[in-house]
Amino acid sequence: MEARIHGKAIERNDLTEQILDVIASEGKIERSRITPDATLQDLEVESVDVVMILMVIEEKFGVYVPIDGAIADSKDVQSFVSSVADRILESRA
Repeated sequence: MEARIHGKAIERNDLTEQILDVIASEGKIERSRITPDATLQDLEVESVDVVMILMVIEEKFGVYVPIDGAIADSKDVQSFVSSVADRILESRA
């Protein structure tokens, strides 16, 4: 599945990488530490960091991403990123 972000097509894999980059930069985490099975707690990401991460994602992709449902219930990085990517792709469909 692909979405159009700022007029450009974007594949899910590219979207995932961009979300991971935002998590690394906003959470001040070395990118190599961010693995699919790591939890946000493992990475020492606080709730305020999650809010900042989502704000940057909203600005970058022009989409509202509330902290509810699948995003709030995410147990690891993979489920968090997948839920955020789903929101972005759904908003672009």
